[in-house]
Amino acid sequence: MGAPRHAGALTAAAFLLVPGLLAQQTLQGSRRPGAAREVLEGAPLGTTPAPWSELDHPAGPGPLWLDAAAPLPTNAWWLNAALGSGDWPINPMPYSVRAFEDGLSICRPGLNTQETFVMQTHLDNLRVRAVEGLTSRKVTAYDPLSVELSWSSGEHQAMRAPLVRGMPFVTCFFDEATPELTTIHAVLSLSGQGGAPGTTSTGTQHSLELNNGQTWALYASEPLTLTIEPGNRVRAAAAFSGSLRVALTSAMAQPVLDACAGRIPVGGRVRGSVKGDTGTLRFEWKTIGTGPLLMATLPHHRDLLSGTTATDLTYSTLKGEMRAVQGTEWVLTQPLPPVTWGAPRPIAPDKEPAVRAALLADTGTPVQAPDPYFGGKELAKLGRLALIADELEEQGAADLVRTRLEAALEPWLTGTNSQPLAYDRTWGGVLVAGAVNDPGLAFGQGYYNDHHFHYGYHIYAAACLARVDPEWVEARGDAVLHLIRDIANPSGQDPHYARQRHMDWFAGHSWASGLFPFGDARNQESTSEAVNAWYAVALWGLATGDERVRDLGRLMLATEIRSARRYWQIPSTSDIYAEPFKSQRVVGVLWGMKVDHSTFFGNAPELIHGIQMLPFTPITEQLLDPVWMEESYPDFSSNLAAAGTWANFICMGRGVFDPDGAWTMAQGLSSWDNGNTLANTLYWLATRP
Repeated sequence: MGAPRHAGALTAAAFLLVPGLLAQQTLQGSRRPGAAREVLEGAPLGTTPAPWSELDHPAGPGPLWLDAAAPLPTNAWWLNAALGSGDWPINPMPYSVRAFEDGLSICRPGLNTQETFVMQTHLDNLRVRAVEGLTSRKVTAYDPLSVELSWSSGEHQAMRAPLVRGMPFVTCFFDEATPELTTIHAVLSLSGQGGAPGTTSTGTQHSLELNNGQTWALYASEPLTLTIEPGNRVRAAAAFSGSLRVALTSAMAQPVLDACAGRIPVGGRVRGSVKGDTGTLRFEWKTIGTGPLLMATLPHHRDLLSGTTATDLTYSTLKGEMRAVQGTEWVLTQPLPPVTWGAPRPIAPDKEPAVRAALLADTGTPVQAPDPYFGGKELAKLGRLALIADELEEQGAADLVRTRLEAALEPWLTGTNSQPLAYDRTWGGVLVAGAVNDPGLAFGQGYYNDHHFHYGYHIYAAACLARVDPEWVEARGDAVLHLIRDIANPSGQDPHYARQRHMDWFAGHSWASGLFPFGDARNQESTSEAVNAWYAVALWGLATGDERVRDLGRLMLATEIRSARRYWQIPSTSDIYAEPFKSQRVVGVLWGMKVDHSTFFGNAPELIHGIQMLPFTPITEQLLDPVWMEESYPDFSSNLAAAGTWANFICMGRGVFDPDGAWTMAQGLSSWDNGNTLANTLYWLATRP
């Protein structure tokens, strides 16, 4: 530790510090022709055990897991089916489901659009059960695109349901059990024959018309005789082994459903590769049966999708229109954002003296927060200052800041700080040891909330050290890689960490909520801090020469940014949300079943918008749509006088579309968010187009 080592490292890497080159130092040197690099699946990033102490989590997986051996998913879209009572809604889309002990409740939810929220409510449109009675259920399998739930009747596994993302049919497999369907609605007709008790229908295809205006198509793998029973029940005549599929139908949908009912998705694999500046995701659907596979796409899929055939079947959902397509493999190809240490253009010459003066004044900015979130922001703040000093060739300031940063980061990486990290053997993850006994501590971090937000800041800070100090990487790089493995592990072969703890490749964004069931399913608030995490992962790979980590971060980064701009940012051209919610211009919290114009910590406009902006780093330019920012500015600046440190982000947000006005505004700022500085604010504004 100390200035001499940093100074030496900077001298050895002096080619990085030639004036004007830092902003351009991207991935150009490694862009060689050749095969694409696989970054998902395959070998793990590492197999070493964590360098911190180990503990057992007091909130174990519970009885709803068939296999409760770590590592286990802690933030997956389907966790509501495995936590607590296990019967809260989950949203595979376009259907929502609830897993009750006596069967699977299925809903094709409508939208309730209000000024401050859009909500989907789960109703018991259909419940699939077994006449023999189901006595218990468990999560029996899962992969990146699905989860399988199984129900037992006594010791016999009688029914199972693969819940696959984007499924236009809900499928249940029976094993020597008698299917029964119930509904909260009145049955008006079974296969067009009326709804009187005793009405029967025999065959492999049936329909149920309900008094809520819905008609459901039923497809069985073997002929079934169904009979309407009193109490809005439809019951098979005998035990059955095979599949029963249900789908909401209409005159337009029926031919498409009929043609595709024979091919059943039971899971999926996600592969990811990077070649140069292009990333490719492949969704390889696992299926059984014959005929074309029908699955439903979201808007951000259709921006990129190839390899499928579109149909006219559409669904209105929380995330805009889903459209069904045919094809067993989706290929999603997208350009990757540049990953740079500095802005993509130099500091404006007329503004450089002010940036330099602010940098020199900010080198003593405090690092004092003990928790992983605010403490992480303060570490990353020093990292930003070091990079600004590099670009300004202020080597003395760069050495000073990095020395302070190394001293502040060291206790986190060695477990010697006041809130030390520990490895959780129960679930398989890194968390603050004391937080396992206090679900409210550090925003629920001990229960796997927000790990990518927290550790993204730590990884960013570490990358700013690693960029110039290979000796430090040799000493502490393994600990940093454990933080990366905790939030972004790409491999199912890592013995210590769940695969892709936060990223939902189908949704195109991360989920922040951990081991807490919610009535509205999973949630994420700050897309910008998720973007910061994947940016940090990419920078760590860039700094250490680990091309797989670099490209993993870039692929996650591009995916998160695309969905943030689709589903959180609401410019006037957006077609995702209807009025009156659309006029709010921003989503504060996106849930599996709802979007809110609010935050977990307040409803002031600068908070709702600001939490989708911070922290401001070079990647922010890729995240924030200038049209959206200009249209939204009157909203998020409306409370400027009382905004406090959030005025930093109001000013920097203005800089996206009005850098000169924002520069003038910055001269009147007097207090700073603990993750921001005057130097970073002025640097951002001085490097705008």
